[in-house]
Amino acid sequence: MTRVGEFRLQRQKNGRGYFGHVKVRVTPSATSSVSWAIPDGDPASLQTRADAEFVEAALAGVRDGLDLVRALGTEVDGHQVEIVQALAYLTDLDESAVHAAGVLAVADAFGAQDRFDLTFDAGWRVTPSSPA
Repeated sequence: MTRVGEFRLQRQKNGRGYFGHVKVRVTPSATSSVSWAIPDGDPASLQTRADAEFVEAALAGVRDGLDLVRALGTEVDGHQVEIVQALAYLTDLDESAVHAAGVLAVADAFGAQDRFDLTFDAGWRVTPSSPA
């Protein structure tokens, strides 16, 4: 079964804009992997050469998202996760926002987005929600 997850962070904090957007496709696979599946030259998305630090932030966010979802008890092994969209909005693009979007896109794909909190403290962070 293919799953899709997506998250867009577009917020103002202390008079500054922050933007990050990541969409993932998750498919069953014999080996687990995380990859960048956006074609070079896609005018709407981040590019591996020109936007390397943001591409790495998205990939790291997806990997961290898998670890966080796994820690909640969700089976994530045996899946291939591809980043299929990472929108470029260069005015407010921020590495921590892109990373957080990657984490929450994975959480969305596994139906666990409501089990995490998005907070800001000198950058965007995603943490498991505290039990009520």
